[in-house]
Amino acid sequence: MSIENPFDGAPTPPKPERELRPDELREKMRDPHFLPTHEDISRAFKSEGYRSEEWRNFCFDKDNPVFEFLNEEFITAFSNYLAQRVESLGASEDSPITILEVGAGNGRLSHFLQQKLEAILPGKVKVVATDSGEWSLKTAFPVETIGHKEALEKHKPKIVVFSWMPYQEDVTDDFRAGESVEEYILIGETDGGCCGDEWRTWGQSWSFDEEDEGKEKVAPYIADGFERENINDVSDHQICRTDDPGDYRHSSTTSFRRKR
Repeated sequence: MSIENPFDGAPTPPKPERELRPDELREKMRDPHFLPTHEDISRAFKSEGYRSEEWRNFCFDKDNPVFEFLNEEFITAFSNYLAQRVESLGASEDSPITILEVGAGNGRLSHFLQQKLEAILPGKVKVVATDSGEWSLKTAFPVETIGHKEALEKHKPKIVVFSWMPYQEDVTDDFRAGESVEEYILIGETDGGCCGDEWRTWGQSWSFDEEDEGKEKVAPYIADGFERENINDVSDHQICRTDDPGDYRHSSTTSFRRKR
């Protein structure tokens, strides 16, 4: 007596997709539309040494330099934070809130944030990518070539984002002077790292002048009525060019909110 096989005639399940080799993953990561996970990045640059040659070559590519490794976990956490903020600022379909990114480079950050935020709050948020164009980077997504002051005046954003502000430069005073701006968010190394100016941006000073001795210096952002807070739920997912692929810690996301 034969026993009928219950799987006879059933469709053959698809074979699992082959796991990509590290070099194949690195090549895939050069596609600006691909958003890797932490696991993808770790596998792509797996090395016993600190910051492998592959890592350096990828991050310091002249045509497409990488400062912050955008990844699925970071974008999701940042989008969730921004969604809560724009809701608290009164976003609606009739009156959507604008988030302005300055120094947007190739526009990837704004692109992925817009995708996520549109899924969370349909029609309530508009993310605008702008860049001065000084670096002549290749843009994979729409980026408006305009200076940050003109962008602030034109788009009147409630929230401003700047990822990896150039070292010893600062434009945060212009953010704080923008009447529409309720918050600006800086991504990158902080407090004497390689982003911004340690005093004008972060309110940190390691130099002492005799005439200032004994005087309490007030950080510019505090003097302008803003308060600072590290967004830990977002920072925990960051990976940047100065990290070891297996040890992420140098980059963070910091909020400066206007006091009301």
